[in-house]
Amino acid sequence: MKKASTTKSPVAVIGTTEFVVLPQNSDAPVPAKVDTGADGSAVWATEINEQDGELSFVLFAPSSAFYTGKIVTTSKYRVIKVKNSFGTDEYRYRVWLSLVISGKSYLTSFTLANRENNRFPILIGKRFLNKRFLVDVSRSNIVTNEPTGSRVIVLTSRTDENTKEFFNKVSEIAEVPVALCKYRLLDYFINDQGEPKISLPDGTDIASAAFVYFKAHALYPEHAAAIASYLQYRHVPFGDQELQAPVSRSKISEMFQLASAGVQVPMMTVQDNKTNDLLYSDIAGKLGAEFVLKDPFSDRGMRNYMVGDESEFAAALDRLKDTKSVIAQRYIPNDGFYRVLIMGSGVVQIVHRSAASHDDPLKRHLNKPSGSPNAREMQVDECDPEMIAIACRAAMAMRRNVAGVDILQDKTTKRWYVIEVNYNPDMTRGLSQEHKQQALAVYLKKKGQQ
Repeated sequence: MKKASTTKSPVAVIGTTEFVVLPQNSDAPVPAKVDTGADGSAVWATEINEQDGELSFVLFAPSSAFYTGKIVTTSKYRVIKVKNSFGTDEYRYRVWLSLVISGKSYLTSFTLANRENNRFPILIGKRFLNKRFLVDVSRSNIVTNEPTGSRVIVLTSRTDENTKEFFNKVSEIAEVPVALCKYRLLDYFINDQGEPKISLPDGTDIASAAFVYFKAHALYPEHAAAIASYLQYRHVPFGDQELQAPVSRSKISEMFQLASAGVQVPMMTVQDNKTNDLLYSDIAGKLGAEFVLKDPFSDRGMRNYMVGDESEFAAALDRLKDTKSVIAQRYIPNDGFYRVLIMGSGVVQIVHRSAASHDDPLKRHLNKPSGSPNAREMQVDECDPEMIAIACRAAMAMRRNVAGVDILQDKTTKRWYVIEVNYNPDMTRGLSQEHKQQALAVYLKKKGQQ
């Protein structure tokens, strides 16, 4: 009679980072750091409230691409004492959540923490790993099959022979592949689902790099800011760290910052306007026959043109001939747009501008005629709550406490799109100046007393 085998099933191997799913939030995979030096696991949470023996919270925050706004409630929680990164004791809530990794679901404990400044919104500690997983510290994303590169990408404004020779030597010394790339040769694209992607000239996603080094970005600060937002969204390390929180100065960085935070913006691409090889057919093939061509640094509808054929495209390019880079955005058919004025976390005013005609055919998409005869102030309860929530999230994603969010709805799909988050909304003119003065006075007084 054979003796029954006592061999245990092999323990799964995972990397130092993995993509996991928290079903309480959504089915979207979220990057997590696997830390064998940490006892417990932690997750980024906001809007934490405790009342009558019940704890409620929201996973992640509006500035995160993984935020859904779903409120999680539980009566199974504890308050525990932990040491923060500064060695100081803190009291945090510990809850139990489902965690899906490698297709298998586990119920495990997490402390709720503010991980806004952490590279990974989820940390998995050894209490969860014990007797379940072995960690291969030389690898990442083993079970999720996400591509991880070994090469370093160096972004620069120029690639002269001296620069190439220098980095070839660096690559030899480091024994790591190093690739030089110019900012203007990258492909900047946001698809119809609002998902950003930045690709190298060979079509490879820049997020597949092991590390991205911004050698210089003075000539292309907005491109660099867009890339940094995208790399943070994809959890790819980069330097210099000053680009972790850049100040957006154009629609290039703004659109990528919004898209990287999960805010829906129009399908778009960034085009280099100095090579004289821009073709209507190439852009229309990506965005559709009708699209808007604009100077990313302009506002108030200036240098902003509607294109529907080859001749209009040529006319728009002629008007933009002095612009180094242009943005092309898919045209969203609409019945006008809303301007949501936000101060702090509160909505102060909502103005709707209905569709308006324009003498210039290249301006036919704009709904802001002189004198604003098409503007109507709305009550908050008149407006779609989803629209208001998206506008507030957009302002938070841009870290703008006083902002005017321009948002419109596709007439066909009924999907909302954020067009712009104005950091300097026009409050000294327009409707209800007295109301805006009072609201701003209350906001400034409150902030001054904090």
